[in-house]
Amino acid sequence: MMAHSIRATIFCGVLALAGSSALAHGGGETTEQTARSAWHFTPDIVISTALVVSVYAAGMVRRRTSRMSPPWWRQTMFFAGVAAVFLALQSPVDAIAERLFFVHQIQHLLLRMLGPMLLALSWPEGILIAGLPLAVKRMILTPVISNGAVRCVFGFIARPAVATILFVAALYFWEIPRYHDLALLNEPLHYLMHATMLLAGLVFWWRVFDWRTPKSAVDFDDGEERWWRPFDERPSSHGLRYGVRLMMLWVVILSNILLGAYTTLKTTVLYSAYDVLGRLYGYSARGDEQIGGIVIWIPSSMMCLVAVLIVIHLWGLHESRMNERRPAQSTSNSAALIERARPKNRAMAAGFGVFVFVIFATAILIGVLYDRLANLGT
Repeated sequence: MMAHSIRATIFCGVLALAGSSALAHGGGETTEQTARSAWHFTPDIVISTALVVSVYAAGMVRRRTSRMSPPWWRQTMFFAGVAAVFLALQSPVDAIAERLFFVHQIQHLLLRMLGPMLLALSWPEGILIAGLPLAVKRMILTPVISNGAVRCVFGFIARPAVATILFVAALYFWEIPRYHDLALLNEPLHYLMHATMLLAGLVFWWRVFDWRTPKSAVDFDDGEERWWRPFDERPSSHGLRYGVRLMMLWVVILSNILLGAYTTLKTTVLYSAYDVLGRLYGYSARGDEQIGGIVIWIPSSMMCLVAVLIVIHLWGLHESRMNERRPAQSTSNSAALIERARPKNRAMAAGFGVFVFVIFATAILIGVLYDRLANLGT
């Protein structure tokens, strides 16, 4: 349990240094001429990003020395995830996002979806721990980990239901017109918007792609159907059941479709702050918000669909490993449970994938039909 807490805290704590990149914006007035080249290398973002990358690089060197270096694809995903967060907040995306709603949604996509998703898939906890100086581990990490309040708070937010609610709420709350406009016109609130999205994304995707596996495949067929009760899950030495991970993704896909469809298909302008600041490149208010709704609707849902396929693949690998490690002289009762669990698990995973695909296809169909009807009306 202690090792798990250390890994979890390192992942959501040290990587959250990239969250300080959510605490800065480039200054100055943005115009159409300067927007495309508006790179703002602020010290807090550059230093925090360099610190995270340096710790990871040091861990890579130490692991390579001990012949425990991670595969190249994990290293690539880590650096790509850090780059996604960095680009979202230091590149021209940040400057243009303050003047165009749909670019702001692309920025949020990088902050809460793509960046944290890549970081979680890289499983960087062990490398980051290896890269920390010994003094930092003893003087900072150990006291924090042993603090009862810290462990209680993290244990609560790491529950799958809580992590999912926070992830969805971080988007929905800041899409409320009143708070969205206020955040655009108030820098401290804008900082808070980005920080909450980034941190909620880190926790959510860490739980979805947790490298730890469930205790046993037999747990999915214990007569209680526990796979559908995410509120009963608590952080432990074992990872979440794969059915719970799929349910988390299903909730997020549904929330993206609902919010994205509403933002795209509405007929009124919701966010007036962009008109106050001045929309760039001649976009109309309604057209800008419609494109932003499509960003929430389709790319976000597509990323979750990719995550569903990854989780199903991990589930299949886990079952294969369990079958290989299970002794041949297992009791007949255990063998019967395993045989009943295997087709049921695969059928559930396949059915879930089909269900997600149907939802996604239906959402696209609704958009196409709406567009056709709108054209007929004009």
